[in-house]
Amino acid sequence: MVNAPPVVYPVGRFAEGRLLFVAVCALSAVGLLNWQMQTLVTGFKLWAAWGLWVACAGSAALWAPRQTFSGGRLGWSGEAWFWQAHADLAEQTQAVAVSVGLDTGQGLLLWVQPLDEQGGRAQGRLRSAWLQAGAMPSKWHGFRCAVYSRPKTVALSDGRPQELV
Repeated sequence: MVNAPPVVYPVGRFAEGRLLFVAVCALSAVGLLNWQMQTLVTGFKLWAAWGLWVACAGSAALWAPRQTFSGGRLGWSGEAWFWQAHADLAEQTQAVAVSVGLDTGQGLLLWVQPLDEQGGRAQGRLRSAWLQAGAMPSKWHGFRCAVYSRPKTVALSDGRPQELV
């Protein structure tokens, strides 16, 4: 089986992320206001609904920025994924597992999880990375091929396939 060729792609900030967050908050507030007007709810239920909305929007505003990878490079060695942070002067690499969250053709939302030394999923949190074709157009096709390539497999002694990470 032939894997996609090695590629390293820059991960920048998701510039539209804040605008998207504000739009989702505004639409959800309009929906809650519509519910309030249609049901004519008052008292505790009304305060509880708006309190829950504020708690969810506030939590998302604090939590979301810490769940994204930015300012680094996501790479495919031909056999495994790795992350290189620009903040590290030595640019140490960390093995990661990658899966597709959203593919718009010109952008990819990837879910990235660190791997431990044995290649298993580490206890680290699942993070996201937004990549756009415009960041490096000449490498975009190769990067997308790597994202969608299947990992190499080897046959175990009992004949079952085993994924190599």
